[in-house]
Amino acid sequence: MADIRVFFVTNRNHQPANKKALFGPRFNADGVAALRFGRAQFSDEKEPSLKSVFVYPETKGVDDFTKIGSAAFFSELREAMKGERTDTLVFIHGFNVDFESALKAGARLASQVRVEGRALNLVIFTWPSDGNAVPLMSYYSDREDARASGPALARAYLKLRDYVAELSAEDQCDRRLHLVAHSMGNYVLRHGLQALIAKEPDGLVRLFDQIVMAAPDEDDDAFESDKKLKCLPRIARRVTVYFNPNDRALVISDKTKANPDRLGSDGPRLIDLIPKKVVLVDCRNIAVAADRFVQHSYYVGSPAVSADLGAVLAGMEAEAIANREFVAPQRAWRIAAEL
Repeated sequence: MADIRVFFVTNRNHQPANKKALFGPRFNADGVAALRFGRAQFSDEKEPSLKSVFVYPETKGVDDFTKIGSAAFFSELREAMKGERTDTLVFIHGFNVDFESALKAGARLASQVRVEGRALNLVIFTWPSDGNAVPLMSYYSDREDARASGPALARAYLKLRDYVAELSAEDQCDRRLHLVAHSMGNYVLRHGLQALIAKEPDGLVRLFDQIVMAAPDEDDDAFESDKKLKCLPRIARRVTVYFNPNDRALVISDKTKANPDRLGSDGPRLIDLIPKKVVLVDCRNIAVAADRFVQHSYYVGSPAVSADLGAVLAGMEAEAIANREFVAPQRAWRIAAEL
C-alpha cells in the first residue's frame, strides 16, 4: 500500500537536534506568528506509523535574500492537487496534542476520509499545544497559546491567498481546498479570523469550499458576534458544525473551566441567528462507538462520520447525504447510525 504524506505548517519552536521532538511545545523563536513548513511520511496501515519528517529549508542567497520554505511547500502541494486531481484538506488540531501526535491525527484523517473515491492531500496547522494533560493548568496554557496562534494562522491564510492570486491560468487547477478544525482548534480558527479582519478588513476571500467544525470548544454564541465567528462563512461555501450533547470533554470545559455553554455540545445558542450557510449535524448516535469514554474525538475512528465528512467535502447538499435524519426542533441533521 502507498505511504501517506502529510504536509504541515507550524508556529512551534524548531528543534533540529532533537530527533524525537523536531518541533516542541513553545512558539517559534522568531515570534508567535513565524512559520515553518514541512511534510511527513507515514506507512499506510490501520494505525499509521511515522517514517520520516522533512522541513523545507529557509535559505539565504545574494544580498541576504531569503528563499522561504513556503514557496517550495505551496509548489509541491499545487503539483499534487493538479497532477493527482485531488482536493486538499487543512486540519487544525485541538488541546493537548504534541507535534508527532498532531501529524498522526492528520495521517488518520487522510487514511479514513475519501472524497469522490479519492484520497485527500492533508495539510495540518499545528500550534504549540503542550501535549501534557495536567488537569486545569495545561488547559488554560493551551487556550492562551491557541489565542496567541491566531496571527500565525492568519499569516498562513494570507500566504496561501497571495500564492493562489499570483498563479498563471495554466498553473491553476480545478481542485478545492477545505478546512477541518477539531475542539480547541476552533478557538485558533476564531482568533485567526479576527487577526485577518484586524490586518485587512476587506481581505476575506472564499479560499475554502467547505469548513467543518468538529466538536468545537467554542462559545455557543460564536456565530452571533462579529468578534467571534460571525464572519467565518465569508471564507467558505458552507460551514458544517458537528456536535454531541454527550461530549464529556466539553461538559468539563463548560462546568469546570468557567466557559459559556459550548458550541460542540448542543450547537448554537440561538438557531434563528445562525448564517444560512451553516449546517448543524448531531453526532450523538455514533460518538460513543468511536470514542467510548469521552465522546469527543469522533471525527476520526467512526466509519459513519468518515462517510458523512467525505460527502460534505464532496459538496453534496445536506438533504442528499445518506444516513442522516432531520430533527426539526433543532433545525439540525442527525447521523442515524454507525456503519
